[in-house]
Amino acid sequence: NPKMKQYIFGEKNSIHIIDLTQTVDFLKNALVEVHKTISGGGKLLIVSTKKQASEQVSELAKETGQFFVNYRWLGGMLTNWNTIQNSIKRLKKLNDQLSKENIGFTKKEILKFGKEKEKLQRSLGGISEMKKTPDLIFIIDTNIESLAVAEAKKLGIPIIGIVDTNCDPDLIDYPIPANDDGVKSVQFILDSFKKVLSSDTNEDTSDDGEKNNE
Repeated sequence: NPKMKQYIFGEKNSIHIIDLTQTVDFLKNALVEVHKTISGGGKLLIVSTKKQASEQVSELAKETGQFFVNYRWLGGMLTNWNTIQNSIKRLKKLNDQLSKENIGFTKKEILKFGKEKEKLQRSLGGISEMKKTPDLIFIIDTNIESLAVAEAKKLGIPIIGIVDTNCDPDLIDYPIPANDDGVKSVQFILDSFKKVLSSDTNEDTSDDGEKNNE
């Protein structure tokens, strides 16, 4: 994308090389925004439906108490939140019903409900405890997740995004120029997020402890 020219250090064998000194600066800017959001009681939604990053995304979100989408972005996941909440309620109802021993359904019905639950769990499990739209959204591969970008823009939710050389950085509030296909580069960025999110979680816990002591 021509708009990424300012972030490119050079070109070799038709491969564009990102200027990593800029990546560091932009990553720091993004992490400052994450810290500000979380320390103020806000929540982060992490999005990546790419197979190579989906597991890392779910692990990061679960370990730090944030939300995630790592299987499929459903149209209206943010802009049609009321409808999505109904689907989440359905997921919770199925979880509750299928966890009981004597639920009064036939084997065929149990199998049907089980398949429905699995489908909903894959798409909505990472946001099942999300009470409202997130305060900040972090997207890996802004091209693949164009629906998520569009919905966040429509609602005015700030976007942090890893922007590769084929992305449009103008759509992202806090772009991080980096290789969104490189497992190591994505993992490095996720580890950086983890440090900030974990420190904020620990601060919240220590604050609560001080309040309880008082």
